Amino acid sequence: MSIYTLIPIVFIALYLGYWFYIKNKNSQQAQIVSNTDFKAEFANAEKYKNHFLTSELPFLKKAMEQEKIDAFNYASNEYGVASALKDGVKDKLKGMATLGAVRFTTVQTPKYLVLSGKNLHLFDTDTDGEIDRHFIFDAARLENSRLTKLPLTGSVQAQAQARGNNVKAYKLSLQTDDKPVELIIYSCLIFTNIAEIPTNPQETIEAIIIANDFLKQLGDLYPNLKVSLPIFD
Repeated sequence: MSIYTLIPIVFIALYLGYWFYIKNKNSQQAQIVSNTDFKAEFANAEKYKNHFLTSELPFLKKAMEQEKIDAFNYASNEYGVASALKDGVKDKLKGMATLGAVRFTTVQTPKYLVLSGKNLHLFDTDTDGEIDRHFIFDAARLENSRLTKLPLTGSVQAQAQARGNNVKAYKLSLQTDDKPVELIIYSCLIFTNIAEIPTNPQETIEAIIIANDFLKQLGDLYPNLKVSLPIFD
């Protein structure tokens, strides 16, 4: 067998070995998270929130200025086939306007939800990760908003199951003067459109506690937005 025949075989073997290693490692981490006593961990919600706001999300504290952050969560646009096709058409038209000199691609950017008092703040970001839009939903709008559980399918399922068996997904429909703003949120800090493999079980546990705390506080304020907490099911 020649060296040229061996090279692709070795490459495939190495790739498969690495794939099985990562799959096994992720499975072990998900199992550690699934075996966690979340009822006991929930008592640490304030500590975990402060840790994330200081180490990972200091820009949220800056954006909120002097307003208190009671709870927070990550969010993503509800983005199905229809939305993708619509964006594809818009990108094509933009490209035609530049005679094809520029190719446009719509990018789904991270969003952040912050509960402060009875108001819910939605922060949108640009492609550099900087906050570029800030919306506030008051009690009157939240009382007419909806939160419904989503079936775990496709990328939503992949993102949830990578964090163990305690993570659920929801569609949050926020009332506006026009059509509702529809977002996907989880009972964990997750961006649907950012493929991220968790590598630290403790960070995943903290992310689950923070998101469940957000769901609890939102439901306590607005019964129409109340859901059963996955970690207590």
